[in-house]
Amino acid sequence: MRVEQMEQIINYRDIPTDKRIDILNALERIGFFPAYGGVKIMQQIMEKSVPGSGPQFYFVFRENELIGYNFLIGDTKKYKAFPWLAISNMDEQKLTVCEELMKIQIAFFEELGMQKIADHCVRIMEDYRKGIGKRKESDCR
Repeated sequence: MRVEQMEQIINYRDIPTDKRIDILNALERIGFFPAYGGVKIMQQIMEKSVPGSGPQFYFVFRENELIGYNFLIGDTKKYKAFPWLAISNMDEQKLTVCEELMKIQIAFFEELGMQKIADHCVRIMEDYRKGIGKRKESDCR
């Protein structure tokens, strides 16, 4: 999925198998660490992702460099490495990228029947558009 000319949002399942481990290793450079375990455990969980259900893992690239992530888990107890409904660095992204990531996140929660969470995501995005809870565009990745 293309956000604008420079940024790309790619689902983990669409990343070539031989590139996945390098991308997972690069997460540390942009500030992501799993709650439990390391890259191998993350990879085992990510390999279980199935289109149309949870979990889903999205990565944001600019000119082939990893700059962001949006991990949609949907269950706080199922995976020790990811004890969140969702986790991302959306607030560090340009508004156009943030909006695309949030659309994906809202659709994910709606598909899981978690409408209150989806509605909350809509409110967060409204705040981001107003500059609340999000970095200024000049400070974004």
